[in-house]
Amino acid sequence: MTFVGFKSWISKRLPSREQVVAVYGVIIFLVYGWTIYWYLWKLPSWLYFMTLDELLVTYSYAQVVNIMESLLVLLVPIMVGFILPHRWFIEKFLSRGVTLIILLLVALMNYLNIITALQGFPPGLPWMILATLAVMIVVVFLAGYIPIFRKVMEEIGNRATIFLYIFLPVSAISILVIFIRNVMRL
Repeated sequence: MTFVGFKSWISKRLPSREQVVAVYGVIIFLVYGWTIYWYLWKLPSWLYFMTLDELLVTYSYAQVVNIMESLLVLLVPIMVGFILPHRWFIEKFLSRGVTLIILLLVALMNYLNIITALQGFPPGLPWMILATLAVMIVVVFLAGYIPIFRKVMEEIGNRATIFLYIFLPVSAISILVIFIRNVMRL
């Protein structure tokens, strides 16, 4: 296979840039929203022993972790689309990708809440995970076949792109703050 043929084969297996950006917008919304929720939850107690500088640095570290987490989560639907046949996932990447991301991240948030509340793993966790995965697979593939559901997921993805304009600059500033802070320590 020549380089041009290989490049063509790869490009057919990947979604378009617009679809990836829309799915990434949903990821950004959920990941950064979850971090803001927990940060604001812990903020009142932190105010007793942390200075404003420390609070801002803590938030900056959280934003840097968020950018890395969101990029890792973005790899999930891209890899699923790359592995599965083109007509199964890539043809309807936006609706299926948004559905997969919403279900995956909400399930992870729910499991994190359960594990945090119980201070350990709940009994039957492997069965809960398998049942969740089975439901997710069914719902993700139904997202491409039910027109109204598909349209709703596509609209959510298209509208979530606005969060890229908010949180990516915040992450860039956070990376800069952490870089400057760590350089100043040397």
